[in-house]
Amino acid sequence: MMQDTSKSVAKWGERSDLRLIFQRTLYMTDVNPGESRLSMPFNELINKDFLTPVELRVMVEDINNVKKMGIGAILVDPRNVKWGVMLKRWEMKRESGKGSWTYALTCGWNDIVKGNRLKEGDSISI
Repeated sequence: MMQDTSKSVAKWGERSDLRLIFQRTLYMTDVNPGESRLSMPFNELINKDFLTPVELRVMVEDINNVKKMGIGAILVDPRNVKWGVMLKRWEMKRESGKGSWTYALTCGWNDIVKGNRLKEGDSISI
């Protein structure tokens, strides 16, 4: 998804400190409209400290909310089209009681999949 769009992002007045956060080959669940999300496990993130202090505080406060609010984010695709999504943090609990954290792009992810004709096996960079 992300190329070197720093010039176009700066032109639009958005943050110009773009950083690579996540790369992966898409799974069927990533492009399934019924799932409607891109899951990004915390242990697979390339850059784990990508949130601003305010964004991090919102995520921490959101942990105990049943309906995760998340934070708004804008992704810029290779054609410099901007897409609005919500970034949420989910805890994935195991039967053992231990869990792990996963970030998920929701609310708009299906539009990105459709608009960019993404399919299982495609590689993406966020």
